[in-house]
Order: sequence, then C-alpha cells, then structure tokens
Amino acid sequence: MTSDKAARQLKLDERNHVEKPFLDQLSGLDWEILDFTDREQQPKDSYRRSFTDVVMTDVLQAQLKVINNWLEDDQVEEVVKQLTAGFPGTGLIANNRHVFTLLLENTSVSVNRRTGEKSPTVRFVDFTHRDNNRFMAVCQLKVRILGTEHHIVPDIVLFLNGLPIVVVECKSPKVKDAIPEAIDQLLRYSEQRGAKGEGSAPLFYYNQFVIATCRQAAKFGTITTHNEKFFFRWADPYPRTVDDLEHGASGPNDQQRLVAGMLDQNNLLDLIRTFTLFSTNDKGETIKIVGRYQQFRAVKLAVRRLLEGQSPRERSGIIWHTQGSGKSLTMMFMVREMYRHAQLSHWKVIFVTDRTQLESQLTETSQSIGFTVKVADSIKTLKKLLRSDSSDLVMAMIHKFREADLTETFPELNPSPHILAMTDEAHRSQYAMLGANLDRGIPNAARIGYTGTPIDKTERVFGDYIDKYTMRQSIDDGVTLEIVYEGRTHNAEVADKKAMDKALEDVFSDYNLQERLTVLGYGSREAYLESKTTIEAKAKDMVKHYLTHVFPNGYKAQVVVTSREAAVRYKEYIDAALKEAIDALEKNKFRHSGLEPESSIKDTGSRPSPGRRQDGKDDGWKLTGVNLDQLKKLKTDVIISGNHNDLPPLKTYSDSARHDTSIKSFKMAFGSQEENVTGDMGILIVNNMLLTGFDAPVEQVMYLDKVIVAHNLLQAIARVNRVGGDGKDKGFVVDYVGIGHHLKKAIDTYDEREQKEVIDTLSFPEEELRELQASHVSILALLKKHGLTDLTDHDAFFDIFYDEDLRFDFMTAFKNLTRCLNLVFPAKEALNYMTDYKALAEINVLAGKHFRDERLSMKGIPAKLRSITDVYLESKGIEVKIEPISILDADFEKEVDRRSRTKTKAAEVEHAIRHHLDVELIDDPDLQASFAEALAAIFEEFRNNWKKIYEELEKLRVRIVNAGKEPTYGLHRKKQMPFFRMLTREIFGDGGVGQLEAVPVSEPDPVYGMTQEDRISYLVDLTQQVFLVVERELKLTGFWESIPAQNKLKADIQATLLSPRFAKLPAVVKNRAQIISRIMEMALRKNDIILYAE
Repeated sequence: MTSDKAARQLKLDERNHVEKPFLDQLSGLDWEILDFTDREQQPKDSYRRSFTDVVMTDVLQAQLKVINNWLEDDQVEEVVKQLTAGFPGTGLIANNRHVFTLLLENTSVSVNRRTGEKSPTVRFVDFTHRDNNRFMAVCQLKVRILGTEHHIVPDIVLFLNGLPIVVVECKSPKVKDAIPEAIDQLLRYSEQRGAKGEGSAPLFYYNQFVIATCRQAAKFGTITTHNEKFFFRWADPYPRTVDDLEHGASGPNDQQRLVAGMLDQNNLLDLIRTFTLFSTNDKGETIKIVGRYQQFRAVKLAVRRLLEGQSPRERSGIIWHTQGSGKSLTMMFMVREMYRHAQLSHWKVIFVTDRTQLESQLTETSQSIGFTVKVADSIKTLKKLLRSDSSDLVMAMIHKFREADLTETFPELNPSPHILAMTDEAHRSQYAMLGANLDRGIPNAARIGYTGTPIDKTERVFGDYIDKYTMRQSIDDGVTLEIVYEGRTHNAEVADKKAMDKALEDVFSDYNLQERLTVLGYGSREAYLESKTTIEAKAKDMVKHYLTHVFPNGYKAQVVVTSREAAVRYKEYIDAALKEAIDALEKNKFRHSGLEPESSIKDTGSRPSPGRRQDGKDDGWKLTGVNLDQLKKLKTDVIISGNHNDLPPLKTYSDSARHDTSIKSFKMAFGSQEENVTGDMGILIVNNMLLTGFDAPVEQVMYLDKVIVAHNLLQAIARVNRVGGDGKDKGFVVDYVGIGHHLKKAIDTYDEREQKEVIDTLSFPEEELRELQASHVSILALLKKHGLTDLTDHDAFFDIFYDEDLRFDFMTAFKNLTRCLNLVFPAKEALNYMTDYKALAEINVLAGKHFRDERLSMKGIPAKLRSITDVYLESKGIEVKIEPISILDADFEKEVDRRSRTKTKAAEVEHAIRHHLDVELIDDPDLQASFAEALAAIFEEFRNNWKKIYEELEKLRVRIVNAGKEPTYGLHRKKQMPFFRMLTREIFGDGGVGQLEAVPVSEPDPVYGMTQEDRISYLVDLTQQVFLVVERELKLTGFWESIPAQNKLKADIQATLLSPRFAKLPAVVKNRAQIISRIMEMALRKNDIILYAE
C-alpha cells in the first residue's frame, strides 16, 4: 500500500495522464463518451434498467431497427432475448463463444412481415455499413456483482450497439508493474482468479478483447489471456501512420497507437469479423485469439495486392514475419479477408506447409466461411485438386511427399489467374523444388511466401516484400528477447572483438582448423569435436556458466553437439560436472555467500581454457546462491533420432516415448508437477532435433558445439529468445565451435537493411557491460543532481524522496541497473558495481519502509542478485520481510527518534499515519476522513516549518492511538460505531463523545438535564434501533435502484426518531431531516460493511 499522498497522486495520474487522454482520443474517432467520474449515476444514465444489466437494452433495440429496418417491436424483443438470455450455460468462455457466433453468423425470425420472406436474417452488427452502428465509451461504469450489493467500476467500457465489447483498465504510469496490475484487475472483474463474488462474468460474455494501459505501455488480450506474456502491443495504427498521430519528439505512445489502430471504427469491425477466432492450446483448453497488428497489416496489404495487381508477379510477394509472430494465423486471417471481397471469393487457395496444426485451424475457419479444406498428402492428389475449377482450400502437406515425386516435372494443370498459392517457411529447399513445379502447373497463380527469416536476395522467386515484421520489432514489442552472443571456443586463438566482423570471426576457418588439428593429432573436425578431453573441458565450462548465469533465476539450457555419439558423451561429462559442483557446494555452503566471479567478458587477450585459471590450476567450484535442493534434482537427457543398426547406448536415447516425457519436463518450471511428470529436466542435449519449431520459454541458453549454417542457424539460436518471466531479460548463445563466421555469412546474403535488422537482435558481452556502466552512471547522476553523494546518509535520501516524483525516478533507475547487472553478473567486471548496488538496494528497502511505499520493494529482483542483497541486508540488521513499525506500537517513538533530522522524523510520522488511515481505518470512513482532514490542516497551517509540523503530527498520532481505545458500549466497531458518533454529533453538538465525557458520569448536564450515563444509554439504544432498520432494508435485492424502497427506509428511520423514547432528545425533532439524510448517506457508503463486515 502506498502512502495516502502517493495513492492520491497515482489516481490523479491515472485520470489525467491515462484515462482522460484515452477518452479524448476516442472522441476524436467519433465515439460517444459518457463520463461518470466523480458523479453519482443511476442505471438509466447508461441506458440500462438496473446496475445488474450489462447490455444497453434500449440502444440495442434501436440499432437492431436501424440495421434491420423491417423488424417490428415484438420481433426486436425476441431477437434481444436470444442475445441476452439464451446462453448455453454459466461458463464464461462458452457463453462468450456463443455471443461471438451470433455476431458473425447472425440470427433469424420467422418472417419478414413486409415482404413475406421466411426466416429472414437478422444482423446484430452491420459490418458493411459502419454508420449503421453506434459506438459508445462509458467511463466508470457501475456494475453490480451478482448475488451481492457490491459493485465493480471498470475504468472504461466500450459498447457496440449497446453490447460491452471491450473493457479497458487504466493504471498510473507510476504504479509498479502497472500492466500486470491492470491485468489482475481485469481477471478480478471477469471472475477468473478462482474466487466468486468479486466481479461480473456477464459483462465479459460480450467481450471481444480487453486492454491494459498506463499510457506509455498499452497491451491487449482476450478473456482467455491470463498473464502479460500473451498480452500484446498494437504498435502500428495502420492504415494510419504514426506521423498521423499527435506526438512530441519521442513519437506517439503505445496507448495512442493502440487506440488509433484497434479502436478506429472500421478497424474494430474488421477485427471482430475477420481477425478473431477460437482455438485450442497445447493443453486442450479453448482460447480466444485476436490478431496482432502485423497480422492485420500484412493481410490488408496482401489482399490489396491481389485486388490491384495486373499480373501474377504484381499479385505475389513475401511476408517476412519473424519466428513466434503467428504466421499460420496470418494465413488463416488471409483466407477470411479474401472471401469478404466479391472479386476474390471464388479463388482457389493452396497452402504449402508441413504444419498439421494449420490443417485443423483452417478446417475450423473454413466451416464458418462455407468452404471445405481438402488435404493433398501426395503429389498425385495435389495434381488432381489443382486441375479442379472449384474454389477449394487445398492443403499441400509437403512433409508427406516423397522427394522423388517433388523432382518430377509438372505439366500445365490449371491456367486460371484466380489461384493463390501460399507457402509456409518459404526459404526451405523442398519448397523450392515444389515451387518450380507449381510455376509450371499453375502459371498464372499469385504466390505469397511466408518466412520467419529474411529471404536470400538471390532467391526471391516470390517477388518483393509485402510486409515485414522483423526480429527487432518483435523485441521492441516484448514478444521476443535480444540474444547475447558469446564466443567461448576451446583453446581459441581469436577473442571476441567489438566490431561485428571480428566478433563473429570463425576460429574454425579452414586454415586455422587444419593447422590446429594437425598439431593436436586429430584427423577431422568431427574427431576433434567428439574427443573426450575436448568434451570434458567444454562440459565443465558449460555447467559453470549455467550455474552462475542461468540456473539461479530458474531457467534451462540446450546443448547442441556435432553428432549423436558426441551427444551421449556430453551427457556423461555434464552429469559428472554437475555432481562435482554439488559436492563442492555441499562442502562450501557454510563458508561462502554470493556467487564467485566468472571471467566471461574480456576486453583484450585470449580466454583461459574452460575450467582452468591462467596459472594452470583448477579454479574449483566456489558457487553459492544456488538452490542446492533443486540442483540435486536437476536431470539431463539426450534427444536424438535413431537408426536400425544403432548400438545400445544410442538406442537408449532415441526412444520417442522417453523424448516426450523429457521434453514435457523441460518445458515445465523447476519445482512444478503435472500428473506424473516433474519440471526437473534442466539440460537437453541434441544433435539435429529441437533446433527449429521448438518453443520452450523456460530455455534461456543454448550451448553450441556444432557448426550450423544459413537459415537453420538463425532459427536455432532463436530457441532462446522466447519471453519467459522475471530474470529472463535476454537469451544467451554460447559458442564453443566458432559459428560466428557462418552467422556472418548467412547475414551477408541479405540486403544491407536486412543485415542491420538481424544484427540489431544480437548483442555481445562488451555491449552488456557498456549498458551496465551507463545504468550505473545514470542512477548516480540522478542522485548527485539532488545533492545525494553519500550512499550511507539515509536521512538525506528520505528528505529528497519526500518528493514522490523523484522517488519514482529512483525506482525506475534502480530497476534498470538491476536488469543490466543481472545480465553481466557474476562476471568479474560486475564486481566493480556490487558495492554501490548493495548500498542502493539498502536505500531502496529502507525508503520503502519509511514511506510505506510497496513500489520500493525487492519484489522482481532476480534470484541471482537477491541471494547477494539478502545476505547484505541481513548483515546490516534489515529484515526485508518485516512490516514497518505501526503508530500503535509502543516502540514507535523510539524508532522515529533514531532519525537525525526533524524533516525526516516528520515524514516518518506522516507516512505512518497515512498508512494507518488507509489500512486500519478503511472500514470507518467517517473517522478516516476526520483524521485525514486534521492531517491536511497541519501541512496547510505550518508550511515548511518542519519543527512545528513534527510536533503537531505527534499530537495527531496520539489522538489516533487514543481513538483506537474508544469504548464501544457493546456496539460493533465497524458497523455501528460510525452511526453512534454521527448521532452524538447531530444530537449533542460538535463536542460529540468528548463533550459527553467532560461531565462526570453521575452528575446531570447543566444544558441537557441528564447524566452522561443516561445520554450514552439513549444513544446506544437509538443506534441499535436505527441500525437494525437500515440493515433489514439493505438486504433487499436492488434496494439502491428502488426509489419506493428508499422512501420506506426514510419513513422507518423517522418513525424511530420520533418515537416517545427518542423524540425528547435535544435537536432530534428539529434536525430529523438532516439526521435521516446523514443516515442514508452512510448506509450507501457503508453498504458492504453493514452487510458483510465481521
């Protein structure tokens, strides 16, 4: 919980910097805006009949008549019921799919009474004529949680024809983890966190996508997207450009791009009709998918090319979308978009692919557009389907074709120009063979190639690029990570250099390799790479790198080796190295703290042999900060293909059932378990398998001891660039064979611009060190700018951090330093920064406690660094997990007196008070408001007089502590005491209870003529009777939407006040209207407390 001041600031930031700009931009896109911020609202204000309703029924009925102008009132009612009451069950996903199907496939009524047409189609949305629809945005929509009197109030809900199709959750950019916080809020609203009674699932029956935004970052997902990894940016506002959007020097922010791209009315209708589908994930679960911006843009551009091209070549081209960007989905969206256009709806479409998943997805898609997928699993079948004049969807399953058949020359099979051949992974050689035959067989067809890596500039048989979604764009979108390339060759003559050419120089170029092999006595490259001594040294170095860089943060490794025999041998030596490390850790676990430095970055000179110091002595295993229990469970396995004549050692590792189990275990997180499989598999050793198409976000490092070239190399190293979670900021490729030369050679075949795009996805250890240096300089410069040069003067930091904006700037800079250090540590160069980092971590924790600001926590610090900082903080006597001391604690004053400066003391008391009001008095808003006003008055009256402020704050603290000791006279502290205090003030004046206590208990009051004991007795009795009346009425469903019910409660309260027992109390009769009004206000505000507080 942040301080009250910070919380108010965050709310202000959320409203002014996120929510309001979002609404303003929508208004500029011709959306109607209803903004209920700081306004009381009734259901009718948002065209609803109760707060339980999530559909604007009146709007829906009106738009149905606009779209279907022949409908009569009773038919409209019938159609509305189909959409609002005819759900298949109570499940969110099933009901959402039901609504989606109705929106796309429409419904019908028995007859068009004007024309006599039987079962005419009724459309809920006019996808063809935008202006027949109504687009409305409602800010702070109040929705009742079913079965309760609680409500949720989403920041923004977007309605299409009265249906809530988008829910937007806004967060201040100064909230820590703003997007994950917003996503969690959306899950709460949709009741997908496992708890009932905290949201409104019906609001999401109609939902097409959800948006989480803090302005600078904005992402969208669907009702089945439960974590940030699967929420995506919308970076390109196509068909607009970023220059069309208002922006400063830095360009439009993510929120502006997303609103312009997704919520443009035409684009939104297209997204629902063409770019949304339901599918099934690897676990058999139904998921909802909305296309991403590169898919939307590529499909629009490709279809435009088909419509406008005057020749097969002009209609053809390449779509380069990097791995993980959803190329198979793009192909499906392409078919949907084509069949929207009359000119393209009769085309034959051929898919050339080896993805069986694409077949099932296309089959599902084709049913909704009235086509059947026909599978060609042989050349003979393909020829037959190509000859046909029908407008089919043909799947050419190339992996099922015999290679001999691929080389057979095709005759002309179909001269029609109304054919499109789409090729998946167009750079593969077998596709080139089939492609040449397709050129002859369907000479006038358009051809679109899809590829995850750039096409060689000498082999562009498809034409030029239609659309590019590069590796760099994927990284910028947070979909993939940069890859750190590190050369660690065995006995290498050439160290890594800064320049690209030298950094990627191949230490196994022919001359050097042959010379070395001759000296070493090996006859071939394979013999050298399979050598036991070579493998033993490299395996130990791999394990050391893995245990220091990767394993502490919970990630896994893949080792790629030159042969199947080498793979088996590697397992033996990796297992031995792991055992050696475990033994050393067991021996040293009480003698070391932190991770020993590991010399992985060198500016000059050559690297010592793996596992050896420069003096030739073994440097041993001085590793701690590692989860030893998990390390003991860590498993390794070999995944290789088999041959009939394999010897037993190879047969063991070619068993497919064993592969399935090991791969499943590898993809799981350490410590997890599914059925009978645990996530203990940490290292997989492969030869040819799992190098392409293998997706395991938990993999962070690939150790390469095999020469891989061209596209296969680019695809292989991309195994480590999948987004994984905290602590995985980049992937690592550690090169033991010198693939750098081959990587450079592969890149050289691309155009200059494409070369840069590929190179930009790679970084090198020197670059990571430079980033660390820059982040360190940046945070120290920020502090120095405000006079903070002594990292041990914590009071000085607290004084400066009183400014919430500066506190946020520090938090951001510290987070960046942590990210950079995590990538370099435990290299020896990182040690230069550890002293400052630990001091800054101490400031971070202490400031978080001082200001009660949870954003300044150690949450999110990678485990590798956390193991160091925890030890350091403990040595300083700082308990990270212990909550800050409460103002109610007897030692609070003593804790504050430890501060040397008056301003720091005042800040400590102020934020402790604010925290107490926010947390402890949240259920007593009257008392909370009273003390908050007193707090504000102190700062208003004694501006910058910190001595006086401190004195007054201390007095206020004592008052708050004493309020906690207030007698309750048998009343419920949360439910009834607020009514008691209010009635005391209204009846006996501003002195309230304090005035009652000023007179001795047994003596009559000179003004009111009754003893204090009598007055308390009357007030307790009146409070109980009023409370019972209020509680009884609030239990009625829909009470606050019923004016008669509210009038009845007012009448019952008045009857109680004017009863003979209470009418004689001073001011009751005179002030009864005001008292009743106050009771109603409190009942509304404290509704949930009255009904549910314990």
